[in-house]
Amino acid sequence: MNERLTVQSFGPIRQIDINFRKVNLFIGDQGTGKSCIAKLFSTFRWLEKALMTETYSLDYFTKFVDARFKKQLCGYHRIDDFFRDDTYILYESALYKFVYADSMFKIENKKETITGLPKIMYVPAERIILSSAEKKLKTFDGLPASNLTFNQAFWESKERFKDGYALPFGNLSYKYDSLNDNSWIVGSDYRVRLINASSGIQSALPVCIVSEYLGNIVASGKERPMSVEELQKLQKETAKIMENENLADTVKNAMLKHLSGRSRYNCFVNIVEEPELSLFPESQNSMIRLLCKVNNSSTDNMLLLTSHSPYTLAILNNLVLAYKAYEKGDDEIKRRVAEIVPPEYHVDPDSLAAYSLTNTEMENYQSVLSESSGIISKNDLDSVSEIIMREFNSLYRIYATTIK
Repeated sequence: MNERLTVQSFGPIRQIDINFRKVNLFIGDQGTGKSCIAKLFSTFRWLEKALMTETYSLDYFTKFVDARFKKQLCGYHRIDDFFRDDTYILYESALYKFVYADSMFKIENKKETITGLPKIMYVPAERIILSSAEKKLKTFDGLPASNLTFNQAFWESKERFKDGYALPFGNLSYKYDSLNDNSWIVGSDYRVRLINASSGIQSALPVCIVSEYLGNIVASGKERPMSVEELQKLQKETAKIMENENLADTVKNAMLKHLSGRSRYNCFVNIVEEPELSLFPESQNSMIRLLCKVNNSSTDNMLLLTSHSPYTLAILNNLVLAYKAYEKGDDEIKRRVAEIVPPEYHVDPDSLAAYSLTNTEMENYQSVLSESSGIISKNDLDSVSEIIMREFNSLYRIYATTIK
């Protein structure tokens, strides 16, 4: 993972410079820029994909920057009004370099070989609307367009799991009656319509089934669906390479390999806002584990989480510690670790990035990973807990004086 994002003066972000890894966590107070980072990352990953598939030309978004880059591209996530006069944005990967500065947008193609395309999904915090609506929503008035994209993936996932899906918590399962267009949550001795289920279930189910559905598509290695126009274009380019007698076989093979990368997904980029939404801490644990399991199903997958919950930090720490103990342990230790946390959930500390965002500093972010251990260390959320405990102790001492 070698994606880098540098942002100055954009929405709530004053200044950040972040290198992304396989698992990425952004945690902190409201309005500190967590979702803004996630949406920028999603935007540039999608733009990379659009350029790789030649859906758009290299200069499409660099011309008419206000109408295309800002309104069309950034407007998809409703961040088009976050720009200021001194906004600076740099996103760089192995394939492209994007720079927005002085109201200009520039793209540099590094001309690296494409090994496959990302399957990108942005999971919005507003997802509970999908579960609480019985019928498929066709419009999302007042909400970002990303909700419509997630809605489509949710319904495809429901069809995939219509015979049953076990939720990762509560001994609950999901069943979809496609004939009557009804969704059911089934317990050990009861069932309720999804629209009548708890808010936690309504929030969690779309995340779970969409993540597993798309993760399975990528892990299968099958060719991705392409439009007739896209397929014809790919076939023409292939024939043009094969018929060119001036190209050496080694060059042809390299060019064909580059083209073949456009026909399949090589990774699932899963961007989830507030996975803990409306969930009890034990269920949060199950949710984060599931997302990490899906992320581990393919080498190049990426997981990006935004969160307000301190439990997210503790859960990831457990998965990191499980990885470290399992990797260094003998067979007996591996067995004991696996009984607590099976290997499919483990998180390599070298693949984890975790940042705390605040409103208090000029650079309003800081890594909360310990360089020596790779484990998440003390952060602002711990400070809040300490404040609450200090208040409790002070109040209890006062209360004690009233007891006679």
